[in-house]
Amino acid sequence: MAMETRIRLMGIQNKLDECHVGKAPLEVGPSYVRFLCALTVKYSTRRLGGGGVAVPLQPAAPHGVGGIRQFTMTMQSDVRPVDDPFVFLDRDAARRVVWAAIVAALPGLDRYDLSDGNWETPRPDATVAAWIHGLARASYLGRGKRVGHYRVVVFVEVEVELVFSEPKALVADVVAAGGGAGKPCGICLDDLDADGLTTPVRLPCGHAFHGQCIAGWLLEGRTCPMCRRDLSRLVLAPSCYQQYGAPRISQLAQLGWTFISSV
Repeated sequence: MAMETRIRLMGIQNKLDECHVGKAPLEVGPSYVRFLCALTVKYSTRRLGGGGVAVPLQPAAPHGVGGIRQFTMTMQSDVRPVDDPFVFLDRDAARRVVWAAIVAALPGLDRYDLSDGNWETPRPDATVAAWIHGLARASYLGRGKRVGHYRVVVFVEVEVELVFSEPKALVADVVAAGGGAGKPCGICLDDLDADGLTTPVRLPCGHAFHGQCIAGWLLEGRTCPMCRRDLSRLVLAPSCYQQYGAPRISQLAQLGWTFISSV
């Protein structure tokens, strides 16, 4: 995919709701988790020949369209009840409960690719689950194997960076190179069909390469490595944030997010 998603947990704070006395659990349920989230979304482009650096989306020219490079919105969620407090004694189960609560309580967040591999920091559910697991376990051991209920408030700051990769977009757009058996990749010189799994690609100039080889090459250069034909005009990066295929400010506002700022 030409669009990359990079997610960072910028800050997190857990606390028990005001109905608790100190850290004592409640006798009457249910338990619940409630979130206050600040979401910052940034837009960048990884250019051909740019050294792999993600460059922030440029502001629009005077009287131009768009111009937003990043924005911040906040949301305070409803409570997400947890009927069985014993789930907090199992850290993995607690983490699953917290993650499901995050996705359900913060509508629109799931419109970004939240896959594990896109997080550059630990996910918030790991931090929250570890904290509440510690509380529940201490209660269980100190109260004759009784858990009680916990009502948790989580303040979380999440940054999502959407990066349009020109090298990946170019490779995705060029045609697959058939009949590569016995022919070398113009970069690594291995047979184009050596592993039988990777589909080689052919540039408009006619030279063929492994897709991952030419994508890596184009992070540093803008031309075909064989004939030096300029490839920069073959790909067009988004010129405004609305073209990134992600939720717009107005769409998030309709889901209950409150606009804070943009630059």
